Amino acid sequence: MANSKRLFGVVRKKLLRRSHSRITIIRSSSSAPETTQQDIAAVKIQAFFRGHLARRAFRALKSLVKLQAVARGVLVRRQARIALHCMHALARLQVRVRARQLLSH
Repeated sequence: MANSKRLFGVVRKKLLRRSHSRITIIRSSSSAPETTQQDIAAVKIQAFFRGHLARRAFRALKSLVKLQAVARGVLVRRQARIALHCMHALARLQVRVRARQLLSH
């Protein structure tokens, strides 16, 4: 879980670096408490754009996770194949040793 959160942060940062727009945070201060329609519109646009970036980062993360799963599957199948090969070799060796023991008695 921690790895996926860290990976999501890395992907998000890379996607944000690619973005050419500047996002500003509009806060109402005590000197200007009224919010204009332009401010509200800007906040909505920024929220939409941030959501867009988050969805894009999540899609990239999902594809990376799928790629990791494929790679791990390949590694596990390779390890299983090697283990089976070694077990067969040990079984053949055991048959030879038992055959020699039977012939020598």
